[in-house]
Amino acid sequence: MKKIFVFSILLCAINVVMAQTENSLKRNKELAKVAYNDAVKLIEANQSVNAINKFNEAISLNRNFDLPYLEKSKLFLKDNEIEKASLIINTAIELNSDLAEAFYIRGYIKFLNNEFKPALEDFTRAVQKGYVESEVYYFRGVINYKLSDYSSAVIDFTMAIDKKFNNAYAYNERGGAKQKLGDYHGAIHDYELAFKYGGNLYFIYDNLGNAKIKTGDYTGAIENFTKAIELNDKYLTAYNNRGNAYFHMAKYDKAFADFNKVIEINKDFAPGYNNLGTTKIKMKNYLGAVNDFTKAIKLDETFGDAYLNRGFAKEFLGKFREACSDWNKAKELGVKEAEEYMSECQ
Repeated sequence: MKKIFVFSILLCAINVVMAQTENSLKRNKELAKVAYNDAVKLIEANQSVNAINKFNEAISLNRNFDLPYLEKSKLFLKDNEIEKASLIINTAIELNSDLAEAFYIRGYIKFLNNEFKPALEDFTRAVQKGYVESEVYYFRGVINYKLSDYSSAVIDFTMAIDKKFNNAYAYNERGGAKQKLGDYHGAIHDYELAFKYGGNLYFIYDNLGNAKIKTGDYTGAIENFTKAIELNDKYLTAYNNRGNAYFHMAKYDKAFADFNKVIEINKDFAPGYNNLGTTKIKMKNYLGAVNDFTKAIKLDETFGDAYLNRGFAKEFLGKFREACSDWNKAKELGVKEAEEYMSECQ
């Protein structure tokens, strides 16, 4: 009977220890929540370092608490510490595979690392698990655009706008996707809405100008490119596009000035020399055109259009053998138009 009595006392002692342990774990979980809430308040007060310390305190109290890992990852991401953010968000997902926002954050990190297909998968998981904020649809749309799935991109940007009606960037990107699908009037409408909600964003004027060129409205396009340049006088793309609009309107002096400005901004921009050379052909400066096309080719030896155009300039100079050589090179580089001119070389 004595041994049985001792055993009963031991059982009681174990039960007491287990109860104390359970109470301690429960208490630590409550303290972890308090530390987490304190950290969130510190973020709102722009005290990121102190917030991270509080999140660490919450984690030390409860290592299975997923939310501090999520918020720490977002803070590291904000400070552009991508590798740290990636490690921590993976921990959050390991702890809670239903934490929808964590999949969005991981997808965004992959997006920043140009891992587009894995990012797309994570954005889709985030949506499936309930994270349906405007930004997840926006970035999924951007990836679909990059992957040339323009129809899906339009759907995603539309969802982003549905969640946030004044998302100027979503209107702008949807306009770009519509333009790729040949819906130029729809693109123009979206760019105009982007202006309404985003103000004077210079690149939207450039995009609007490009859409207007597709509809044949060169005058309207030039006005938009000019506005883009007024907002950013170093915006090479707007000068280049305005030059193209002037070229199509046979205003070669103005096109020449814009293409010169392009080269002034970036002397290593091969298309600028090609466009300048094409303009010089129209101005009957064939030797100058040859020089510009040659500069373009030196900058990019695979620039098939530059070979094609240099062939035209050499033909005007009576250098038929050299013209044929350039057209043949253009053909090798995949310029189909060159095949038409090769018949002259027989």
